[in-house]
Amino acid sequence: MTVTEVGCMGVKPSLDVTNDSTAEGQILTKLYKYVITAPGGSLRVYWGLEAENPTYLWAFFDWNSIEDHEKFARTLGREAVKDMPKILNRGFFTKHITATPSLSITLQSPVTEIILAYFPSDISSTQRDSALGRLQNFEQQGLNSILGIQSLSYGWGVENDFPVRGGSDDQNASILTSFVGLDSIDAKGKFRESLAFEKLLCLVRSMEGNIKLESFSVSFRSLTRNTETGTFEDI
Repeated sequence: MTVTEVGCMGVKPSLDVTNDSTAEGQILTKLYKYVITAPGGSLRVYWGLEAENPTYLWAFFDWNSIEDHEKFARTLGREAVKDMPKILNRGFFTKHITATPSLSITLQSPVTEIILAYFPSDISSTQRDSALGRLQNFEQQGLNSILGIQSLSYGWGVENDFPVRGGSDDQNASILTSFVGLDSIDAKGKFRESLAFEKLLCLVRSMEGNIKLESFSVSFRSLTRNTETGTFEDI
C-alpha cells in the first residue's frame, strides 16, 4: 500500500523557491527531479508554498512503503538535500500519512485546500475509524457535486508525534489530514465562503479528542516517475 511522506519546511526570506527562473527555484526543482529519477526514489512528488504564509514550504512524496523511503534516505538522501540549507532556514517535520486513493488527483488540482486536525497521541483505533467514517459520509453527501471541487481525500498520519503548529516545542499529536482539490483560485474563495466548508470544519472540530484545527491552501507543482524509462514527467 502506497504511503505518502509529508514534509514542512521554512523558507528563507525573499526567496522565490518555486520559480525555476531563479537560482533558489532551480535548487528545489533539481532536488525533486533527482528524488524522482534516482534508483529507489519516490513515485511522485508534489511541492508548493502556503498561499496564506509563503514562508512555509510543503512537499509530499509517494512511496511504495515507509521502508523504501527510509532506505532511500539512508543511501542517497544526503546527496539529495545537500543544497537545501541555501534556501531553507528550518525543517519543521518529516512524517508519513496514509490517505484515500484520490490524494494524487487532489494534490494535482490547481489549488488544494488542506485541513490539519490535531488529536492526542494516544487516540484509539476506534476513534480513528470513527473519524474516517464521518468524513466518508460527508463525501458521499455530494461534496464532489459542488461547483469548483474536483476531489476530496483524507487520512491519518502514520506517526503519533506530529508537532502542533503554534504549540509548545514539546507538544506532539496524532494528525488527521483532509484535502480538497479545487479548479481555480476563484473556486477556493467561493468554497471558503460556502456552507459545505463550514460543515466540514464543524465536522472535524466535533470529533472526539480534537485539540486544534488549521486550514490553508497550496498550489502544488508535481513530478511523477516513469517506471519504464526511469525518467520523470510533469503532471
